[in-house]
Amino acid sequence: MPLIGAGINAIWNDIAPEMRDEFFEWHPREHMQERMGIPGFRRGRRYIAVGEGVEFLTLYETETPETLVSKAYFDRLSEPTEWSLKVLPFFRNNMRGICRVRFSEGYADGGNLLALRYAADPEDTPDLSPLLSPLLSLPGVVGSHEFLCDPVLSSGNTSLQRGRMIGLPDRIILVEGSSIAALEPVLETLVNGGGLATFIDPQDMQSAFYTLEYQVLASTEN
Repeated sequence: MPLIGAGINAIWNDIAPEMRDEFFEWHPREHMQERMGIPGFRRGRRYIAVGEGVEFLTLYETETPETLVSKAYFDRLSEPTEWSLKVLPFFRNNMRGICRVRFSEGYADGGNLLALRYAADPEDTPDLSPLLSPLLSLPGVVGSHEFLCDPVLSSGNTSLQRGRMIGLPDRIILVEGSSIAALEPVLETLVNGGGLATFIDPQDMQSAFYTLEYQVLASTEN
């Protein structure tokens, strides 16, 4: 399906082994529930890597990117729970970006995901819809999305660190599918099939496959 809203908070992280069990309880039971209570938040999804890559990818879909710098959001950040203060310092390889949705098409929500991020000249933002839209005709591909992360809106990372080092992604492509096997040829098509490689060095791209662990939807009153 198309994404729910015009904003995305994309978060990658590993977790230190000694906090792993606690993380698995805290994240869905408390942390994501809190986020879904903030006005403008629409859906949260967490994925776990299949194969290589940063292990966890969390996506928060919001009404607008500005939802992620709203007073309601920062009020929540300024009062972390004791459980959050315990877990967050154990995040590793943490990357977070507030992004604007540039393209989003789909006919279903897929349980599997290809995530590709890359850096590019900020003055060069080609229209990728001719490359991304046809992916939906491939067997098992149900959604295709592109984000451009906003470095100004994301600059609040320093207030979120809580003992972590947080990097900033640049551009992100997500492709949803019914299986990892359905998504493997998509990576080849995007990188080497005359698509992204025409204007981006494949060495500058990072890709990984993920499977959905769970999702949380905001209440209809939010």
